[in-house]
Formats: sequence, structure tokens, C-alpha cells
Amino acid sequence: MSVMAEFTVPAAEFVLAETLTATPDMRIEIKRVVGGSGLVTPYFWAAGGDFETFERALRDDETIRDVLTLEEYADGETDDERFYRVTWEAGLPNLITAVADAKATVLEATSSDGQRWRVTVLFPSEDRLSEFHDYCLDHEFTVQPERIYRPENPQERGQYDVTEDQQEALEAAFRAGYFEVPRETTLVELAADIGISQNALSARLRRGTANVLENTIIHEQ
Repeated sequence: MSVMAEFTVPAAEFVLAETLTATPDMRIEIKRVVGGSGLVTPYFWAAGGDFETFERALRDDETIRDVLTLEEYADGETDDERFYRVTWEAGLPNLITAVADAKATVLEATSSDGQRWRVTVLFPSEDRLSEFHDYCLDHEFTVQPERIYRPENPQERGQYDVTEDQQEALEAAFRAGYFEVPRETTLVELAADIGISQNALSARLRRGTANVLENTIIHEQ
């Protein structure tokens, strides 16, 4: 049975360490990570900082081979956001390699201070989680467990690529009538009910909806 693990790790032991050090104000949310032989390709959203400085830091980072901007979002009301694909050279033992070897999936990884990552990983079994734990011990990684549990609906989250935070936002919005015409609640009211900022809620709804569409209607086409 699958197991969900949430943990924090220093930025230096994950990805984009040099870039985050140069731009600590930038908020990063990894959507997915593709691992290969010696190379790791994270797809992530960036917001809240100076994009010119951030992109310069990406290009100056000696561990990064390629940077591609896939999408830009700006509505004049919330922080501008950009979606990137980066090819990162994983020459040394690292946590992404540990996740890939354990056949696990990074569901969410966020960094908001340039110092650490908060990561949510779905492991296919307890044995795979143990393999990951042993790898971290062998390489002396500073992994701080926050929560380990069995998800109620791992099939849905895995199939639709929806994170726990995105699912919470989508369910709350649906139940409050946010998707009704006319709407029965506003984004401001809904954000206050959940206890997050309007910007954060807006981002979770957009990304969660996009993930569901990509893995249902668009995927089936």
C-alpha cells in the first residue's frame, strides 16, 4: 500500500541551490520532476521575486544545463508567475536520485525562503520508503520528517497529478459554490475560510484545474 511522506530538506541538498541562494525572495513550487541518467528535469512555477535576477542566476548556475520558460501568467492583481523547465546535472548523490531509485513520485516541493524545501513524496510501499530512508542515512542527508501517512485516495492524486493543497482548494471552492453561475462566494471569502492568501488560493485553483484537465479530458484526447 502506498505511503505519503512530507519532509523538509536544506536547499543545498535538493535542486537549484545556487539559484535560490541568489534570489531568496522567489517562491518556487515544483510541479513534477523527471529523472534520467545523471540529469534531472524539474518543472516548476516561480513567483514573488525579480525574474531578471532569477533567470540570470539560473543561467549562471554551473549545475544547470538548460532553461526554458514554458508559460507566463500576469493579471495585474496577483504576483506574476512563470513556469520553467530546467535540466539540472545531478553528478553527486542527491535526494531526487533517491526518490527515483525508490520508484516514488514528487507530488509537491516548495521553497519560499531560499534556505529549505518542503517536499511531499508518494512512495508505492513502506519498503520503498525504507529504501529512501536508508539512502538518506548512507549519504548523510539532513532530511527532517514532518508527516508520514497513508493517503485516503492515492489513486486519484496519482492519476490526476493533483497535490494535497490543490485538492483542498478545489473541494472547498466546489462546496462553497465558487464554480456556480453566478458565483456563491468570492475568491477573497474562500481564501479567508481556508486560511491562505488570495494569491495562493488563486494559484492552487488554476494549477489544480489544469492538472485535472490535463489528465482527464486532454489526456483522453
